[in-house]
Amino acid sequence: MALRSSAQHPALILAALGATSGTLGTFALGVGFGEAPHLGLYMVLTGLWFGSVVAFGVWRWGNPSWVAAATALIATWFGWEFAVNLAMQLSENWLKATALSATLRTCVGGFAAGAVGALLTWAGAAASVSALRQFPMLVKFLATGALFGLLLQMTNQFDSPAILLVPWQVAVATVLGVGLAPRPSRT
Repeated sequence: MALRSSAQHPALILAALGATSGTLGTFALGVGFGEAPHLGLYMVLTGLWFGSVVAFGVWRWGNPSWVAAATALIATWFGWEFAVNLAMQLSENWLKATALSATLRTCVGGFAAGAVGALLTWAGAAASVSALRQFPMLVKFLATGALFGLLLQMTNQFDSPAILLVPWQVAVATVLGVGLAPRPSRT
């Protein structure tokens, strides 16, 4: 019985879906509108794939409402697009005049972008799931997104989106699943 309930835990299921989403996002990036490093919409499907994972989690374990799921999906997609643009602006424009190396600029951009992407993902999910509207959950989302955002440098170095997308999405989806997991009842 314990194995069955562990296999059905939201964190495990959402982590697996995050891995699938990250992989899809690597190979099916979608169209883009704009030219890097200028503002634009980049790899549109990548944000929608992960937004679908978050929407499913909200709908399945948080609030079985299509409005709640749509809010989570849209906020996650906005988070993705905002994060991509923030990382590019920081590393390629705003910090370029500083004495920071290109590597450090990319790390700062990835850290900030990872945090922002996770923040908007959290906001979209927490909008309709009260269990997520706790300060410790917000901190977990921010810390996870920021730390895994540091993988942006390796993604750029090895020219492989999977280095960032798969672990970042697995980690953030896992945090979401932990927040959505049913709490043991106190009797």
